[in-house]
Amino acid sequence: WRLFHPRIARSTFAPLSKMNAHNAGILQHLRRLYDEPTRAFAFRGQTPDDFRTWSCRARPALRALIGLNSIEEATKGFAPRVSSGPVESLEGYSRRQCILHAEPDFDVPFWCLTPASAGPHPIALFPHGHYAEHGLDFAVGIAATPDLAARIEDEDRDVAVQAVQLGFMAIAPATRGFHPVCIGDLNGRHGNSHCRSHLIHSLLAGRTPIGERVWDLQCLIDWAVAQPGVDATKVVMMGNSGGGVATLYAAACDERITVAVASCSFCTFVGEDGLVHHCDCNTVPGILRFGEFWDVAGLIAPRPLLLVHGATDPLFPAREIERAVAGVARIYEAAGAATRMAHVWGPAGHRFYRDLMWPFVLEQCGLRS
Repeated sequence: WRLFHPRIARSTFAPLSKMNAHNAGILQHLRRLYDEPTRAFAFRGQTPDDFRTWSCRARPALRALIGLNSIEEATKGFAPRVSSGPVESLEGYSRRQCILHAEPDFDVPFWCLTPASAGPHPIALFPHGHYAEHGLDFAVGIAATPDLAARIEDEDRDVAVQAVQLGFMAIAPATRGFHPVCIGDLNGRHGNSHCRSHLIHSLLAGRTPIGERVWDLQCLIDWAVAQPGVDATKVVMMGNSGGGVATLYAAACDERITVAVASCSFCTFVGEDGLVHHCDCNTVPGILRFGEFWDVAGLIAPRPLLLVHGATDPLFPAREIERAVAGVARIYEAAGAATRMAHVWGPAGHRFYRDLMWPFVLEQCGLRS
């Protein structure tokens, strides 16, 4: 594994579209606001002992910052549970739609795909990004129109089908905060953006959409590892875009996730030019008082982590991706796990890259492709 895919020439990166720039005064203000010494949990160590000490302190702080403690308090006395729908037999696997009752009055639908072959099966979870109502179905190859079917095929979006064909029990949940599993913007007060509306409501309650997504994914892991015929020692999480951000936070918070793959999602929180490139719904108040995104992703160490980006993806500047990758690589090196972290470039845009992702996953899980 290399930091850059050998087939991708450096010159193929898409140029940034022209945009307004902050003036010198604003840039100086932002640099003071986000100054590195103010980050209480920025990793500054060099050895495995430094890493262990830091991670033991940083992980609980991150869980509190994204609002997991608030969610736990609000759901005290409630046990999340799953309702399963009818089983549909397909070629080589079965499929059923289920509902996670994540909170007393909030449900999250998900698909569960199980191989027809005998287990125990490793587990794979696939949180989706900003595909609205399509995200849940894209992962299992369900398309409402021929155009959507072509997009699934062209962009490798049926990741749960790919996983079950490789022997995984695959779970594809709806992502909270995206329509229709959200507190929607009913009257256009939040820019006609459902995920921004959901963010505002979450912040008012002392939580974040990121924390809610991690909560849902942890509840799904609780359920999955208790199912018969699974291998609870192999839990893979893979997501693209907002699903990749959820993957990174979930794997940072929950050490049961043994391999994490984030596609087209890992970049600095704030660029050196003062620009923010992630969606509003990924905002965690005070996160730059905790650390940069590489400090969050660094908590996944020493477990395997693959970061994938598209060479023509216009959402994230290559220089900021490279800065973030270098940051998490330093943490993996200090943890004594440099060979378990990789970054690769795909030749196209904002999508999955099955030929880059699955070889890494299978190798790290000790499975044959």
